[in-house]
Amino acid sequence: MKTEVKRLEDCKVVLKVEVDSDIWSEAQKRAFSKLAKNISIKGFRKGHVPESMARKYISDSQVVQQALEDVANPVYAQALQQERISPFTRPDVDVESLTDKTLTLVYKFTESPRVKLGAYTGLTAEKPGASVNEEEIEKDIQNRLEQAADLVSVERAAKLGDTVILDFKGFVDDKEFEGGSADNYELLLGSNSFVPGFEDALVGVKPGEEKDVNIVFPEQYVASLAGKPATFKCTLHEVKEKRVPSLSDEAVLDLNIADVKTVDELKEFVKKDLLQRKVNAIEQTYLNAIIDQIVDNAEITIPSMVVEKEGAAALDKLRHQIEDNGLTFQQYLEITGSTEAEQLENQKKEAERNLRHYFVIETLMAKEKIEATQEEIDLELARIGDQYHMDVEAVRKALGDNLESIRSQIRNNKLTRFLLEKNPAKAAPKAEKPAAKKAPAKKPEAPKEEAKEEKKEAKPAAKKPAAKKAPAKKAAE
Repeated sequence: MKTEVKRLEDCKVVLKVEVDSDIWSEAQKRAFSKLAKNISIKGFRKGHVPESMARKYISDSQVVQQALEDVANPVYAQALQQERISPFTRPDVDVESLTDKTLTLVYKFTESPRVKLGAYTGLTAEKPGASVNEEEIEKDIQNRLEQAADLVSVERAAKLGDTVILDFKGFVDDKEFEGGSADNYELLLGSNSFVPGFEDALVGVKPGEEKDVNIVFPEQYVASLAGKPATFKCTLHEVKEKRVPSLSDEAVLDLNIADVKTVDELKEFVKKDLLQRKVNAIEQTYLNAIIDQIVDNAEITIPSMVVEKEGAAALDKLRHQIEDNGLTFQQYLEITGSTEAEQLENQKKEAERNLRHYFVIETLMAKEKIEATQEEIDLELARIGDQYHMDVEAVRKALGDNLESIRSQIRNNKLTRFLLEKNPAKAAPKAEKPAAKKAPAKKPEAPKEEAKEEKKEAKPAAKKPAAKKAPAKKAAE
């Protein structure tokens, strides 16, 4: 079988195949037999009509059409294997020439992204050490205590930090607007989850009291409400106070941490836990830096239609997420001050970045033969079985389609070990100590000035605003 490959821009391929004459002749014979089986003539059982008689009912064009349908796919598969081409789309098939002895087919399709790996070993990046201080330990313990806190109903006026249960109805121009009402809504005062001014206005309100809360919607809001004054008629049913337990051995027991029963044991546990989390984060950051370098070093051409398809799918997913949060997509566009075209372009850029990483890493794993063996999969299934007291077959059945995620996890773990081994970390440079100053001449008793090091306080990461529910609440960013 003779093939000719022409590669065009944007990963488009034209594959011409001259089908062997014996293959084409045999395909026509099989096509005639297939068609003859459907011929019914009085005096003969269906499928047993003599060939000479069947030919009167089957045209040459019918035979050729059936033969083409039968031969196109296997010829295509054989040609792809012969030329080592990986298609990304289904082909369009054209017949370039055809006789009873010869057949030439032309397949047009888009192949998978072309990747040419660059350097992927011997790379490095800075990797700082990990440490934990007392302040971090105390903060983590306090967070654990607050998570274990109880919400206790109290008979007093609400204050910031309390959780209130209330009914509210929103009105603009004395008309109730859609989505501005709720019953028995639980709201943490000070969480900034509602429009500015709403939560502060409930401070001082007691259970059973009613209050009209007047606010002005932000200019960056749903067009129908942006910048407009509104009144929310509120009825407060309950005030709940958050009571955080004091640090004690008794409070430690309530945290239900295995083998941790005292304050000292909790501090040691938290120290190790924080340290391990930092080590893991540093390791992942280092690994990401290496992978970014590998992707940057590679040459890759991604078909535009693939980027278009992935970008459109991502935008559709975003649309559903926004609607699940109570906004229409049009409202989201108004709040963010963007257009659908801009959102699509953003999603396409992110899709292209993700596709570059995916195809480069897949190419690397193929080159290095990084795969999950059946033995490794069975071992992981056995480990899961031991953990949940199940036999391997029960685990396999329970996972079902998710079994592929086990394979992927094993491959990723092997890739991580490979990359860390082949790309060892470079220690972060140590800060140089300032050279000791010489005492001024003829002043042997000059007082020594101690170097004062400025303490640089780490800035806390900016908190990402919580998703807000519309329209009484702030819109999600």
